[in-house]
Amino acid sequence: MGAAVSFIICIILTPAVIKAAGRFNSPIKEELLVTQSQKRGTCTLGSLPLYLSFAAGCFLSGSENILIVTLVTPFFLIGLADDIIKFIRHSSDGFSSIVKLILQLASSCFIACAVREDYLAISPYVYYPVSVVFITAVVNAVNITDGLDSLAVKVTMPVVLLFAIIAPLVRDANLVMLACLSAFLIFNSKKASIFMGDGGSHLIGSFLAIDAMLSGNIIVFIISCAVFFAELTSSFIQIVSIRCFKKKVFRIAPLHHDLEQHNLGEEKIADIFFSISVFFALISAMLFFEGGLR
Repeated sequence: MGAAVSFIICIILTPAVIKAAGRFNSPIKEELLVTQSQKRGTCTLGSLPLYLSFAAGCFLSGSENILIVTLVTPFFLIGLADDIIKFIRHSSDGFSSIVKLILQLASSCFIACAVREDYLAISPYVYYPVSVVFITAVVNAVNITDGLDSLAVKVTMPVVLLFAIIAPLVRDANLVMLACLSAFLIFNSKKASIFMGDGGSHLIGSFLAIDAMLSGNIIVFIISCAVFFAELTSSFIQIVSIRCFKKKVFRIAPLHHDLEQHNLGEEKIADIFFSISVFFALISAMLFFEGGLR
């Protein structure tokens, strides 16, 4: 019931947001103008219909899902605020890197404290730093992946479907998220009429991290999210290489933009990454059901 309602709400709200806030957009980074210039003026407020439809579906799906909505809200607000700052400043940069990281770490601490009772067997001196770093890394991995039409949505959907199947505790919330993403994809596929912005990527990233922690399937999660972590790693390698060796490993990081620079079409990249995401989700499911991997 909740998933069906979420789909309908997102289908209704997304074009309404496009019509009402169509001028709400962020400038494109200078180094991406060659391949992304046609996206100027596209609304970047897609996080609103995503969050509202997800929250509505979770409230209808049972009281246990209200906790998940509560936990993802701080990250959604961080991303939304970042999008608003970009719009106000007419800049591709919102929060400074350090301010954004501090806010992300604080929100990660909030989530870690909320789900602590599921990990009482682990020493708090290990649990808190590891969980905070894990949550923050997942959020930034999704945020980095959100750079092409439909890319983040397509990479996320196989992971969400996997956890809807293997994790009963978070099944309803994952079905709701899958419904929201399915509806949003209609408007986010190339050529996108709306982007999810940082608000959407922070919402999805925090939700995926909570998925892993509440279900206890951390290893399965890491394997299924191979595409996200590959994107994060490519950006990390680029930063280290530039700062330490004054050289670039990729033309532009993360990986999807480098592939774009090699004349691989945007839609093709999204489809390839989707296929890889499906592959790793299937591998994860096989290891879960047949190998006893948790």
